[in-house]
Amino acid sequence: MGRRENPIEATEPALGRLAVWLREQREQAGLTYRQLAARTNYHPTTLQRAAGGRSVPSWKVVEAVVRECGGDLKTARRKWVQANYWAHVPRPSGSRRLRAPRRVDPEQVDSFADLRRAMHEMRRKADWPSLRELDRRARDRGGRLPSSTLALVLKGEAPLRKPVFLAYMEVCGVREARRALWAAAWDRTNNARTPIPVNSRTHHAEFVRAMQSSSAGTPTDILFRLWATLRTSLAAERGEGPGHPAAAGREGTDDNPSVLV
Repeated sequence: MGRRENPIEATEPALGRLAVWLREQREQAGLTYRQLAARTNYHPTTLQRAAGGRSVPSWKVVEAVVRECGGDLKTARRKWVQANYWAHVPRPSGSRRLRAPRRVDPEQVDSFADLRRAMHEMRRKADWPSLRELDRRARDRGGRLPSSTLALVLKGEAPLRKPVFLAYMEVCGVREARRALWAAAWDRTNNARTPIPVNSRTHHAEFVRAMQSSSAGTPTDILFRLWATLRTSLAAERGEGPGHPAAAGREGTDDNPSVLV
């Protein structure tokens, strides 16, 4: 009788369910890992790791195990896809997943979080290419998708720029007609983030508060930006836009607050 297996300590519930199910298939078939290795041509350690729950095994390993154990390949594929999905979806530090994300419709998107969830789905449908592979595909098309930048974008720790979004969809194999819908969704979401105009009275109050607390350590550059914003707001209320005579000659210089705000 073989020694008892170590407890499953999966970081994701879906990964744990896959590991438990693989162990059940082997036990029901009455095979040891050595016997299974002889039938599948995989090393016993590889098969043990596949049912260990610490990382997602390759589909080829899962398929080989299930075939030799007489299990249902359709069920195996479903469990493996779920485990693979959650293992690849990055999350910002300190956050935890409470439930599976809803499927995103490009015509109902109302946030960049929705767009990022859609990006994970696009990657899943492309069989989870690595970030390095996505960058390689982008370079083959004359562009770039640096893996470090893309990792931050997918986590929500870096802004999702439109060129990055468009390039990502292309290298994931999203059809052109579908890409157009998602591009429109990005435009709609980005336009919704346009800040609401604030009058000069609000800027003046912020500037006064900053000046009063400057002795407590308010940085000079913040004070200058507040002052510049106040000047811009006052000029706008007086109708002194960039083309107004009072503003002539100031564009492109340090005296023009519009280049700083």
